[in-house]
Amino acid sequence: MKTAIYVRVSTNEQAEEGYSIDEQIDKLKKFCEIKDWQVMDVYKDPGFTGSNIDRPGLKKLIRDVEKKKVDTVLVYKLDRLSRSQKDTLFLIEDVFGANHTNFVSLNENFDTSTPFGKAMIGILAVFAQLEREQIKERMQMGKLGRAKSGKAMSWHWPPFGYKHKGDSYEIVELEAQIVKQIFHDYLSGISITKLKDKMNDEGHIAKDIPWSYRTIRQTLDNPTYAGYTKYKDQIFPGNHEAIVSKEVYEEVQKQLVIRQKEAYQKNNISRPFQAKYLVSGLVRCGHCGAALGLHQYAKKKDGTRTKIYKCHSRTKKRHSTMAKADHCISRDYQKEELEAAVLNEIEKLRLNPSLMKNYSVAPKVDDTPLIKRIDELDRKLEKLVNLYLDETLPLDVLNERKEVIQKEKKAIEKKLDGVEKEKPELEKSEALGILKSLKGSILALDYEKQKVIVRQLIKQITLKDDEMVIQWRFTL
Repeated sequence: MKTAIYVRVSTNEQAEEGYSIDEQIDKLKKFCEIKDWQVMDVYKDPGFTGSNIDRPGLKKLIRDVEKKKVDTVLVYKLDRLSRSQKDTLFLIEDVFGANHTNFVSLNENFDTSTPFGKAMIGILAVFAQLEREQIKERMQMGKLGRAKSGKAMSWHWPPFGYKHKGDSYEIVELEAQIVKQIFHDYLSGISITKLKDKMNDEGHIAKDIPWSYRTIRQTLDNPTYAGYTKYKDQIFPGNHEAIVSKEVYEEVQKQLVIRQKEAYQKNNISRPFQAKYLVSGLVRCGHCGAALGLHQYAKKKDGTRTKIYKCHSRTKKRHSTMAKADHCISRDYQKEELEAAVLNEIEKLRLNPSLMKNYSVAPKVDDTPLIKRIDELDRKLEKLVNLYLDETLPLDVLNERKEVIQKEKKAIEKKLDGVEKEKPELEKSEALGILKSLKGSILALDYEKQKVIVRQLIKQITLKDDEMVIQWRFTL
């Protein structure tokens, strides 16, 4: 049987317990002679602690086990492999067991090839779980204690407007002015969506990425800016300087609730009663992708005006974020003709719901992989913090790995923000319910009611030359 001998001793253990690397090797080789086992190699870790598995000799052993070079791993004593129950279980089950390699400990007469050894693995698993729970509890108590004492959550990326300074935060003046502006503008009545556009138009970048709805919302909701620290749902007075007053922060929280309630009352429909015209905000140019806005010519002799939908890339006063091309070749669309065409499509659908299967509908968007990955990254970060609290991971290594994890997490959250916007808002049955509720032709409704129905059913209208493509809000 091809056997790998693994030996380890720390400097303190050698002094206190009196057995050296050479003594361990001698006893283990004699044991192999009795068993008629062939010693393939001896893996040594002199002067290394058993509190973690970051040891050169052990790493080489793991590589050779994975290459199927050995049949059995032999140690003098179980704690030579590791002093951590969870690490011991990981090595025995996930490394040795997964590669069909037996594990034997001479001192405890522990052999995973025997029924007793297999039973011991179960006992180890119980103690490993207990160890994990104790670490988790200790970590949570440590986090809660930091929050109660007003200290910054040092394992988190500092909020925009702050940088870490010891156990607290220090204000970054340039960023802090932007944070103040966001709170001020929101209280002045500007919506989060418009705030996001305003920040990006003015060139204010948040942590090297453009502002999104999510990042503006998170900024307004973050109690750190009012001088608090937060752990889970508990908020405590912090030791850092506030960027906005508590009064401003509390008023913003009230407004967030009020405006969210108003949005729900409007059935989460984009601007159902604020849009002046039937398809305002819904029409996109099929040539350059810009939105189409309504323009009107000078009054005629009879007092009427000709109203058209024109691509923003073709207007004289182009808004920086709305124009998508310098020279767009799209044409203009008469307001009455375009609106009539849209209403006729809805009327066709009302009269013949089976046409739904032929339409361009909102795609079913699965955000599960993104959410799952964020959870995985959170667990990775928690493991790193555990190792740091156990004093087995240096702070500089923790910060380095934390930065990599948080960078990936920010990128995924940005993707998730886009996915949220692509999610269908209506099931097929809900769309059918809206059509049935008309109790007659949509053409017979007044203009305001027509606007509501259009926004309930239509997500986007793309116009390219004489072609109109409607993307509906429902999914099949």
